[in-house]
Amino acid sequence: MKTSPTIPKNPNLIHSMDFERLRQEGLAYIESLSSDIWTDYNTHDPGITILEAVCYAITELGYRTNFEIKDLLTEASGQTFFTARQMLTTAPLSVTDYRKLLVDLQGINNAWLMTDGKQEVPVFLNCKEDLLQYDATDNELVLKGLYTVLLDLSVDLELGDMNTGDIVLENIAFPFSPMVDMEAGEFQVKFELPGIKEASLKILAEDTSTFTIEKNPVKNWLYHFKIELIDAEILEVPFRVSIPKNPPKGKITDSHVTLILQDTDFGKLILETYLEKLFKADQVIKNAVKTLHENRNLCEDFVSVEPIDSEEVAFCFDVDVSPDTDIEKVQAEIYFTLENYLNPPVKFYTLRELMDKDSPVEEIFEGPKLGHGFIDTGELENAQLKQVIYASDIINLLMDLEGVRGIRNFLMTKYDKNGIPVPGHKGISWCLQVTAMRKPVMSTSFSKIIFFKDGFPFLSRYEEVRDTVYLLHAQQNTGKLVPTFSDLPIPKGNRRDSMSYWPVQYDLPIVYGVGEFGLPPEADSLRKGQQQQLKGYLMFFEQLLADFFAQLTNAKSLFSTDNIRQTYFAQYLGTIKEIGEILDPDLQKTMANDISDTESQELWQKLYENKNRFFERRNRFLDHLLARFAEAFSDYSLLMYRINLEDISLEKIELEEIVDIKTRTLQTYPEISYARSLAFNYFPQDEEFNLDETKIWDTDNVSGLEKRISQLTGIKDFTRRFLYCIKHVEILCEEMEVGDEIHCVHTFSLTSKNGIKLVSKQYADKSEAEKVLEDVLELGGEIGNFNYAVKKIKLKKQNAIILTSEQTFQSEEEAAEAIGIIASELSVDCPDPEGLHLIEHILLRPKSKDFDLMEVCLHDCDRPCEQDIYSFRASVVLPHWPKHFDNMAFRQYFEKKIREEAPAHIQLKVCWVSNDKLRKFESSYKTWTEELARFKQDGDNLSTYQEANDSLLAILAKLNSVYPKATLHDCEESDADNNPVKLGKTILGTQNL
Repeated sequence: MKTSPTIPKNPNLIHSMDFERLRQEGLAYIESLSSDIWTDYNTHDPGITILEAVCYAITELGYRTNFEIKDLLTEASGQTFFTARQMLTTAPLSVTDYRKLLVDLQGINNAWLMTDGKQEVPVFLNCKEDLLQYDATDNELVLKGLYTVLLDLSVDLELGDMNTGDIVLENIAFPFSPMVDMEAGEFQVKFELPGIKEASLKILAEDTSTFTIEKNPVKNWLYHFKIELIDAEILEVPFRVSIPKNPPKGKITDSHVTLILQDTDFGKLILETYLEKLFKADQVIKNAVKTLHENRNLCEDFVSVEPIDSEEVAFCFDVDVSPDTDIEKVQAEIYFTLENYLNPPVKFYTLRELMDKDSPVEEIFEGPKLGHGFIDTGELENAQLKQVIYASDIINLLMDLEGVRGIRNFLMTKYDKNGIPVPGHKGISWCLQVTAMRKPVMSTSFSKIIFFKDGFPFLSRYEEVRDTVYLLHAQQNTGKLVPTFSDLPIPKGNRRDSMSYWPVQYDLPIVYGVGEFGLPPEADSLRKGQQQQLKGYLMFFEQLLADFFAQLTNAKSLFSTDNIRQTYFAQYLGTIKEIGEILDPDLQKTMANDISDTESQELWQKLYENKNRFFERRNRFLDHLLARFAEAFSDYSLLMYRINLEDISLEKIELEEIVDIKTRTLQTYPEISYARSLAFNYFPQDEEFNLDETKIWDTDNVSGLEKRISQLTGIKDFTRRFLYCIKHVEILCEEMEVGDEIHCVHTFSLTSKNGIKLVSKQYADKSEAEKVLEDVLELGGEIGNFNYAVKKIKLKKQNAIILTSEQTFQSEEEAAEAIGIIASELSVDCPDPEGLHLIEHILLRPKSKDFDLMEVCLHDCDRPCEQDIYSFRASVVLPHWPKHFDNMAFRQYFEKKIREEAPAHIQLKVCWVSNDKLRKFESSYKTWTEELARFKQDGDNLSTYQEANDSLLAILAKLNSVYPKATLHDCEESDADNNPVKLGKTILGTQNL
């Protein structure tokens, strides 16, 4: 029964809104504090009147405090209330996640990732010599983290199954021919051409307008296209012709097909249709490759991405149906049921559909962000490749169809690519084995279903059955037709007034003289003094309540990542009548000097909070926001000091810097949370699937771990870039000490073979070296016997320069260009060195037997300490000198944090290297990333890629950490005033005299 709304007589109010309760608690305080001198608590007593006015104001405060949080935060900016799609989703982690990601792409029905994807070149362990090699031994090193990806491409309504190259043309008329001596009717003809997996992709890039069709002279029904390419190369594309369904009348032979293929227009129709099908399939595969590389897991890789091979299976059986059954409809449902059994579909759901099924929200949004709704994880895991086809399972499914009464004479047969039954797999009535890593496909050409109504046989009309099957598939795939980015919206509130304040004194009786009408004009000085005394007493309550309203109103700022300047909020109550003398006279005098209300508010605000107090409270609020994501900077905040090695002193890390770090982390948290396990995309592509070289170097295309650890450890710039400074690289020429300095000038000079060689020359006197540099500061002079030096060099021993050890140029233009490059490097300021590089060892695996292999530690394979150096291993390289990177406490914090944030199965090696080694590493690393991307694109740079890979391996093997310098000192000196020597944490410096 529907009841009408009523207002309860005795509402259950919260304490702050219960006036009577507040009044009784106030009286209780009065009794406990002043019962010896005040016993009259009647309502007419001024003290009780003031108590009641304050209680009434508190109820207003309680009412506003009880506003819904969405109302208090409406129109707020910089909030960290992220949506479910932002926070509950993650980049692909498991095989199931990757399958969801691939199935979400247009043109893909299903996908499978095989974890036994083998590396390109077999590698073996040589236990006796303690190394890896290509020559076979009993111990093969099988790398882990490599995947083979198989794609089940969709069925195009016009082009058919995209996994194959088959072209089916309907209603092909074969006229009577004297050569054939037989009349044919209208047929459906199938041209079995190579699929995208077997076809040469040259056929898509070249002009195919010049072609001929030739018949196989030995075998009937076999033909091939001969296509002349631009470079005069002849490309042959074989194909087989078959007749899937015979027409009601007429007969076709191989001679009929030969005759009709002589028509150039008909051959062009077949070829163009075939090319269109190949192009669509190629685009789907390229999109899958692009998506996989954009979502690649750390220390994992995809060896191959290709369509899955299929096996045709024919079903022959009799079906008993009821007399009123539409046999075309039943046969279409049978085909649809068989196809779904052989290859279970992956259905997309809307958010509402899953919530109606009572699926938990955290499970709905689990996995990667999809563009077409949501996929049920259980359904996807059931959609695996069939290994065995059971007749009993199929019969049970078919018996559930409406109108079907019985299934008789059930047989299954598997066919090879030539349409011949596979030996041992013909006429199977119980269970049929499917070849591993192949998809069973129902063959409508070889299948035969006969319907019986009351014992009379019937055959269906194929065209109607086919159209009905298409309709059933379209209805099944409706969830993938329209992009859907479902999310749980953030609640929207209504803007409420929580700031305005009505003074308590305005609620007192007018006789008190403190209301908005004030005192009468004839009031004497005594009366005015009493009024001011009461106002001063009430201002304590007024300011406290007004500030609480201000704090409530600005709560949205406290919990935001905006650049705020205060955490305490106040209201300046200068508008209360006759309040001027109550406030501080000096402040009041300043405020009265023709300044605006905004300026008055700012001056008043300064009384509440100083800089240190603000940053202390701001950090606490940010800690609260971080704790909501289970993050903390408590360890980092303890590192309040860093070592300045130049002065051997401690520098304090400002609270403002910690606030900036926490704010940046919160602002980027959806990204660093979602992509925390992602690796960098070493094969970035644009929308046309071409290599995007702008995303290889000087880019934010780095791993999710690098982004995340940078935010959590205060590194502002996580981009992949040069961190070394050429102005600080050690000299490689022969050292000649003059005091504490080395004087070395690098010049270009002519060689005896007319080449130009980079040489280094030393000067015993610093002024002499500087004079030479000043003379060639600009790249002037005639090309000939002149030497060319580059830029002025800082000659301090620890901050000297090197350009290169030796380099020869065969022309003056090449030399001038090299000089210009080096000069430009020396002319710019050093980059921000605070950053890191992460190198996944799995990407260093060999692609041919010419590649160098990584060093290992086998110990005769009895107790291998480093048997597999490629799988789930990564190296982290950082400069040792910038800011607090030279502080061992920070290094320990960083190394602990990056190992905590990295996936548990990945082992990291962290190196803090010198500027010279960083220069060599980064130069090699940049070249390697470029060569790797080009190799993945077309594979025609194997030799240069191998050189880059070998060079990077050699440099990685020689990297070692540089520790802060320790100061030698007498035992009597305090360790607190020096950086003492510690084993494995410092390098030896000089005695502190």
